Amino acid sequence: MELIPHGTNIPFMPNKGKFIVASVIAVVASLILTAILGLNYGIDFSGGTEIQVKFNKEVDAGDIRNSMKQLEGINSEVQNYGLNEKGEFLIKFPNISYVDEGREAGLQGKLESTYKDKGYRRFHHSTEGGDKVEFTLNENIPTDDVKKIFDESDTRASEVTVSGAEGRFVYRVVLEGMTPRITAALNKTFGEGTYEILRADTVGPKVGGELKMKSFLAVLYSLIGLLIYIAFRFDFRFAPGAIVCLAHDVSITVGLYALFKIPFTVSTIAALLTLIGYSLNDTIVVYDRIRENLAKAKVKPLPEVVNDSINETLSRTVITSGVTQLVVIALILFGGSAIFDFAFALFVGIIVGTYSSIFIAAPLTVYIDDQITKYKSRQAVTKAKA
Repeated sequence: MELIPHGTNIPFMPNKGKFIVASVIAVVASLILTAILGLNYGIDFSGGTEIQVKFNKEVDAGDIRNSMKQLEGINSEVQNYGLNEKGEFLIKFPNISYVDEGREAGLQGKLESTYKDKGYRRFHHSTEGGDKVEFTLNENIPTDDVKKIFDESDTRASEVTVSGAEGRFVYRVVLEGMTPRITAALNKTFGEGTYEILRADTVGPKVGGELKMKSFLAVLYSLIGLLIYIAFRFDFRFAPGAIVCLAHDVSITVGLYALFKIPFTVSTIAALLTLIGYSLNDTIVVYDRIRENLAKAKVKPLPEVVNDSINETLSRTVITSGVTQLVVIALILFGGSAIFDFAFALFVGIIVGTYSSIFIAAPLTVYIDDQITKYKSRQAVTKAKA
């Protein structure tokens, strides 16, 4: 099957300068957008609480924001979720605990005044691995009494456990967290049964920061590994073009995430790594054909060989990318919001990946070869003069 007739000769190489300039502009614009607007990090990276809620009636995002103002001292961000979902919103909070500094001080004062004659000490509030409080007493107090103090201090406890021996009893209190309070606020404003919570996630800021760094390193190490692979698979003339091509694809995709404020999550990183592999596969197909044609036409200039090779693989590239894109479009339209972040990155990545394999990777190979030839000529002239 061929969508493009055999013998087609589109002048890619003669116009390579225009495509490279266009790509440079697109990459620079993406970097500027990312720097100015920033990425809309999901809680995977930023930490906090994230609730995905779907209403069964028409609701305005402003009404949800007003509803969240019932949570005193807690800032929220509300946004529509997905392109094809109606009445579905993402509510984000920068923290996973309802216990701010003021409430923490009030709770600590209440515990201290209640148990001052029982050796109260070592108060510790932590949000890593869940919202919890820990303190120590000299006596073993019933856990129901402890829970009552937390409930009266508006920091409701879902579980209280005690461990230790005579003279030192450690109390660990797991707090309710944000989700029940968010639900209560939504019920008060919109009524029970008018919405469905599809997802509720909490991640501590320390864990989010570590995950962000590891994700960045995963992409970086992938690019370095691919650079080494291409250098061995072909030669140095081909490797830089492939890596620039991949960096081009990733930067433009990330720039669109910044522009449209699409949540940037671990799923997005998985999609970026997937499109890196997809784009590289397209590039290798073109490179293989260039190498084959170089062996057949040893006296033919490299720009002509590259142009012929791109035209010969063009039909295969269009068919492969087109069929893959149909699947990704189906995921965007019918896969729901849960897979939207992943599918959007693939959708953009396939387009820019196909483009860069044709218009970036191959022309850069010609450019690098030309620079190597010029360098060797200068070296030969210098050697002759010496």
